[in-house]
Amino acid sequence: MADDVEHPSTLQNENPQIVSDAFSTATQILQQYGWFIVLGCLFLLYIRSKIKPAYTQMKRRAEESRDKKLDPDVAQSRLEAMERARQKLQEEHDARASLYKEKQLVKEEEKRQTKIEEWENLQQGKAYRSKIKPREENTEIPKGVKPKPKLRDTDYNPLMGGGGGGGSFRPSRRAGGGGGG
Repeated sequence: MADDVEHPSTLQNENPQIVSDAFSTATQILQQYGWFIVLGCLFLLYIRSKIKPAYTQMKRRAEESRDKKLDPDVAQSRLEAMERARQKLQEEHDARASLYKEKQLVKEEEKRQTKIEEWENLQQGKAYRSKIKPREENTEIPKGVKPKPKLRDTDYNPLMGGGGGGGSFRPSRRAGGGGGG
C-alpha cells in the first residue's frame, strides 16, 4: 500500500508565498518612491560628511581629557591645588567667624552693662530705662548707596493747588452696583 504512492519524476522548488509578496511590495515601493529614497540617501550622506569631522574632533578631545585625568602627576597636582584652595577658604571663614564671635561678646558685655545700670537705677528710684536711645556707631552711609531723590519740593502743599500733577479735574469713580434695576 505504501508502495502505490507516485512520485513525480522532477521536483520543482517554488518560492514561498510570503517571500514573493515581500519582493513584489518592495518593488512597488521602489517604483513609487524611488527618487525620494535616492535623494534621502544622498542627503543623509551629505549630513554625515558634515558631522563626521566635528564628531571625530569631539571624540579626540574626550580621549585627551580622559588621558589627562588618568595621568597621576597631573591628578596629584590638581588635588593639591584643590586642597590648598579649600584650606585658604577655611582659614578665611575661621577668621571671619572669630571676628564675629568677638563682636558678639562685646555686644553681650554692653547689654550686660546696660542691664546692670538699669537695675542700679531701679534700686535708686530713678527711671527704669533711659529715654535717650544710644546712638549706633555705624551711622555712616556706605559708598555704594545713593540718597533717594525727593519726590516733591519742600514747598509743596496739596491744598494750595499747583505743583504740577496734571489738571485739577478728576471724574467721579464708577462704582458698579450689585444689580437690580
